Amino acid sequence: MEVPQSERVDEVDLFLSQQDGQIQRPKGPSCRHPARQKCTNCLPLDPFDEEYLKDKDIKHMSFHAHIRKLLGSHGKGTTLKKPLENLRCSLKPNCDAHKPFPKGICTKCKPQVVTLNRQKFRHVDNIQIENQELVNQFLDYWRLSGHQRVGYLIGQYQTHLEVPLGIKATVAAIYEPPQHCREDGIEFLEDKNAKIVDKLLEMLGLQRDSFFLSAEECITAGKLQNAHPNITDYSMDRHYGSKFVTVVASGDESMHVNFHGYQVSNQCAAMVEADILCPTLYTPELAYIRETPLSETHYITDVQYSEKNEYGAEVLKNGRPLPVEYLLVDVPAGMPKEPHYTFHAPGANTTRKFHVENRQAIGQIQGGANLTQYSGEFSTNQFLELATNFHFLLYLMTNEMQQISDEWVKRLCEAVKSQDRGAAMDWAQECEDWHQLMAMAHANDGGGHEDIPVIPGAEPYEGSGGGGNGGATWNCSHCTFQNEASSRDCSMCGLPASD
Repeated sequence: MEVPQSERVDEVDLFLSQQDGQIQRPKGPSCRHPARQKCTNCLPLDPFDEEYLKDKDIKHMSFHAHIRKLLGSHGKGTTLKKPLENLRCSLKPNCDAHKPFPKGICTKCKPQVVTLNRQKFRHVDNIQIENQELVNQFLDYWRLSGHQRVGYLIGQYQTHLEVPLGIKATVAAIYEPPQHCREDGIEFLEDKNAKIVDKLLEMLGLQRDSFFLSAEECITAGKLQNAHPNITDYSMDRHYGSKFVTVVASGDESMHVNFHGYQVSNQCAAMVEADILCPTLYTPELAYIRETPLSETHYITDVQYSEKNEYGAEVLKNGRPLPVEYLLVDVPAGMPKEPHYTFHAPGANTTRKFHVENRQAIGQIQGGANLTQYSGEFSTNQFLELATNFHFLLYLMTNEMQQISDEWVKRLCEAVKSQDRGAAMDWAQECEDWHQLMAMAHANDGGGHEDIPVIPGAEPYEGSGGGGNGGATWNCSHCTFQNEASSRDCSMCGLPASD
């Protein structure tokens, strides 16, 4: 039985776990030995070497460098294989030493006092957005409405050579879930297609990387990180932290849009999971530890953080309130010098784009005229370019007119992943559901058929000639497909013409 993607160790983690991670140094002017020998000036450094990271201006060591440091601290003869331990801020359930809380509690089930520390490592070391068009398409919603917007960044985790044993999140697309947008905030709505999105991502070999920070946003980020745990064999729980990152797009003084990447620390995620962290009302840069339990079984552990006083001494302070900076780990975000396109980039002469999902509020609706006009931008032998679009592929699985089966979508995704033009054209010719969907789109596009393309494997579309019995085509009453007047049976569904 195949293991679900959500329970598999990422390929980048498997690869990095097999690397030695040593930072090689060349022979320098201070070396006085033959080329095959090493001295203290040219010996390889550990991937967590603090002086090297400081010299390279790397603020946080990578996750795998952190693991090497933990394993190395126990000596070479140790048998320790799982050095990571998840922080628990809630009561351990089902303790058999006493009655359930609040009637009983013991040191085994009671969580320890949490002392907040700035996290010294990060699960993701860089966020790379493939191209400018991807960003502009997302920002178009804000430009047209003036409202904030949230999207899940879709892509892959890859090795990041700039950081020893580093990982980068490469963003190839943005999925925008159902949401109620305002100028000053966003309300998430139920996403009935969430499982379908995950299914499509698995077919494409992609993942949800990120989420587009006051204390309230930290709590939201913590919930999302808890929902996307990092699977690892270095923990007894087989998960530790999360690779899920948050990216905030905001304007600067020069009227340019900047991107800032963040993760909340593992300590913050644990407090969010225990539901003991809440935002403050008037100071968004501060968070607050709950004072009143949400129910009689809700336990609130003590939280404190260290801060230097006026004499320069470290003192512990109560987490009511606490600075948000203790909960954040910053992650650099940007674009490569040479843009990359996992999905097809619209050309300079492209006038019609396939709309992004869930944008009805600004009048952008998928299907119908949008589908026929988008298809009209491509010739028959360009079906691969037409299908190499994340929003189009998702529409095939979620539209209410004619959903394409998982088997057919998976076959098309294989053609998109391998960029096999012949396989994509074969799919367009053989998939009857696709023909049916296009026929229904033609019938519901509100007119204007001049730019409707020929459906691969089907007859060219013709508008009605003069109406009545003298028209050049007739509409099937069963599937609405336009048929030639000389045909007695529907070319699409095979049913006879109605009298």
